[in-house]
Amino acid sequence: MTWPVRKIDDVAVFLNSRRVPVKAADRAKRQGPYPYYGASGIVDWVDGYIFDGEYLLISEDGENLRSRNTPIAFLAHGKYWVNNHAHILDEREPGILRYLSWALNRTDLSPYITGAAQPKLNKRTLSNVEIPIPPMAERLEINAVLGALDDKIELNRRMSATLEEMARALYRSWFVDFDPVRARAHGQPPAHMDAPTAALFPESFGADGLPMGWEMSTIGEVAETVGGATPKTQEPTFWDGPHRWATPRDLSKLGQPVLFETERTLSNSGLATISSGLSPAGTVLLSSRAPIGYVAIAQNPVAVNQGFIALRETDQISSVEAYFWVQSNMDAILANANGSTFQEISKKNFRPLPCVVAPEAVRSAFRDLAGTWFNRVAGLCAENAKLAALRDTLLPRLMSGELRIRAAERLAEEVA
Repeated sequence: MTWPVRKIDDVAVFLNSRRVPVKAADRAKRQGPYPYYGASGIVDWVDGYIFDGEYLLISEDGENLRSRNTPIAFLAHGKYWVNNHAHILDEREPGILRYLSWALNRTDLSPYITGAAQPKLNKRTLSNVEIPIPPMAERLEINAVLGALDDKIELNRRMSATLEEMARALYRSWFVDFDPVRARAHGQPPAHMDAPTAALFPESFGADGLPMGWEMSTIGEVAETVGGATPKTQEPTFWDGPHRWATPRDLSKLGQPVLFETERTLSNSGLATISSGLSPAGTVLLSSRAPIGYVAIAQNPVAVNQGFIALRETDQISSVEAYFWVQSNMDAILANANGSTFQEISKKNFRPLPCVVAPEAVRSAFRDLAGTWFNRVAGLCAENAKLAALRDTLLPRLMSGELRIRAAERLAEEVA
């Protein structure tokens, strides 16, 4: 390493004095288009902003400082609000913020963190953290290489979010608000729908308030719902095998609606201790306790622990329909939870929750359309995992001098 080691305070300016916290109750009255940032990213949207430009935000407190489930340093762009749980830094030298975001996210900051119950990285301590800083010309080249990967990741993330929102809106329109049926009942063609698809929907409602020919069932009747278990952790022969085994922790750090890999795996003997066995790819995973509400669609066969209700698709409900049913019914799921130590929704309370069942032709049309979008989401998330892995591999090699800029550029171009 030939780069000089410099303190954060030598290369960046703290703007913490400009932060303004806003209580949740007050934010509820001030909803708007501007992101409201906290320690680990956007926590709300408000009607005003106090920063305009690109700045580096670094977590000041919170368990994520130790667990590092999400990046502790991240760039914010445009107009936004920042509370007092994130440091905000401006650059003293060109290109320093993006470089610091990568360097800090791969630096062990545990020696600088205080507090047992509430981890904290205070301003005085953070300002004295020392980081190897390359000369400006080399720093800008590194930023260009790694920044191209980050930009592609962000573009994919936005495309993924848009596709998921399109599928969510379609589910709500068809299965919650019954928009196509209401339109036909008024003699109007359903919006954004071709004639063959429109013909799948009836022109009136029954006495039960459902579209004619549709039925009200329960999620337990239309989906196969199973739980899971944890093999003995002290038994080494149960672990580190070929079978993925999910816990809510795997979903807590996803940031996406699909699950590819799990932190831990099971051997054949470990899997044999779980009565529900492996759930197939396409299974919807809902964390049922501590906390309730993480949701993802498994992209590979997976076993689960006791913190899940797994919804396996059947002839009556596809995985993408089950995913959006869970999201649309989260209030009912939470309302049927109980527990003194922590809230939990049991399978007994979960299975009777109501679920509208449309004719097979409607469900098939939804599966084909929304499923195509969701498959694209899965593809974008998989690509992002590869891009992030490459970025995280390149940075230490660039910092150590093991890899030169031109070689890194070629690697980045091959993947991107």
